[in-house]
Amino acid sequence: MLKKILNLESAQEVTKAEQKNMSGGIPECWVFAIEAGCVLIPTGGICPVETTPGICGTNRLCC
Repeated sequence: MLKKILNLESAQEVTKAEQKNMSGGIPECWVFAIEAGCVLIPTGGICPVETTPGICGTNRLCC
């Protein structure tokens, strides 16, 4: 699953710089949230309709 997150297309991308800033790598919470259908948006992006940000302590995941 981690490989899937690192290879996500367009908005659902985790840049190399972000990966370096994440202590311990990509949070496990992100993996579970994306598996459950949440959407990873760009930094400062807007969540799709009928989703809200804030899960896993980040505004990048919308569920």
